[in-house]
Amino acid sequence: MENVIIGIRTFNSEQFLDGSLNSVINQNYPNMKVVVFDDKSTDKTMKKLRLWQTAFIQKGIQFEIHSNDENGGCGQSFERLGRIVADKIGDDDIFVMLDSDDKFTSNTAISNCVSQMRNNGANILIAGFDLSGDPNLVLNWNNGTPHNNLSKKLAEKGCSTVDEMPEIASHADSIGWTKIVKGNIFKRYMSMYPALSKEMKVCEDFPSMAMLLYKDSKVTGLPENMYDYYKHPQSSTAKVKADDFRVVRLGFLKTLQEMVAKNREMFVDDAEKYVNKFLEVKYHVIGNIVDKKTQSGDLVGYTKENWQRDFQSAINCEDLNIEKIKSKEISPNIIQATKGGNTGL
Repeated sequence: MENVIIGIRTFNSEQFLDGSLNSVINQNYPNMKVVVFDDKSTDKTMKKLRLWQTAFIQKGIQFEIHSNDENGGCGQSFERLGRIVADKIGDDDIFVMLDSDDKFTSNTAISNCVSQMRNNGANILIAGFDLSGDPNLVLNWNNGTPHNNLSKKLAEKGCSTVDEMPEIASHADSIGWTKIVKGNIFKRYMSMYPALSKEMKVCEDFPSMAMLLYKDSKVTGLPENMYDYYKHPQSSTAKVKADDFRVVRLGFLKTLQEMVAKNREMFVDDAEKYVNKFLEVKYHVIGNIVDKKTQSGDLVGYTKENWQRDFQSAINCEDLNIEKIKSKEISPNIIQATKGGNTGL
């Protein structure tokens, strides 16, 4: 039976931890290990983690706690957690990511994932989610419908490669935070992943689309939603400033482009095409997010036009349909993919 490593990042998470870890300890899957990385919490998170560690060990579940020497931001803490997991995970083990303010929707979530992957010969699984908390903090949200529809479509199909199902490349950026991947996939990903500075705090999920483009990637989905995705006012993505777009989001989009270019032999023949389609979608979606936040007064001194200019300066746009995007002559099916679902915010 496959071993499952559940990775969790924490930072000042004391008010959410009980719900999150309770959903883990009550899973009915027997071969689990929990690896937590704390980003220098200043509240009682570490105290709670140690109490939960005792509870997990008493139940026969390994529970490791790692911590940062100083606060590095959630992007850097994903990188640190990812490298710890990559050193431990076996090729046939499964890595599952869970944010500390989210939880599994049922006690069969892990066993359902493992069964779906095993039965369909998949090494990546995309899971749907429910939204709770404050939906006003997430723009273009429609209860994750496009993303959930994709996971259900994948479940019905059984298993797909990106060549067989191109819309994966346009819809499924949120595989970044619903990471359910075999160890051999995740270890390769982390070997390409750059060291992150503190300002790269969000949207670390953008480059993870690279995993979908491996030559040997086989993707399936769950017909039911696996996660309760909680959005709270203290979230690092609740308030934004210009650098969150021109530095952070552009930085992660550029990282994806560079990861594929520098490791070309690992990816499918049309990898650049799928990356470009993804970049075109992000150009459009994030531009609209900037515009909406500027108009609402939540973002000062930065406009959609600034985003478009910065994008074209930072990203290799040679093969992108930038002019079509700017004139909103973007493909109707791609526009549909941007309505609702995870925008990376």
